[in-house]
Amino acid sequence: MLACAAEDLLATRVTGQINLGVVALLAQGSLLLWTAARYDRAVHEGAAYESAEEH
Repeated sequence: MLACAAEDLLATRVTGQINLGVVALLAQGSLLLWTAARYDRAVHEGAAYESAEEH
């Protein structure tokens, strides 16, 4: 939606062929991976905690 609304802003060059749209895409991808890793770690820690209680 941002790409449609702020076309000129995202086309602003940061360096060389890299523009603000590419930087925003990399930031979003990094946030997605970080969130998935944190969620995965929380699930595994919870499972380890539950198995420790059973023994």
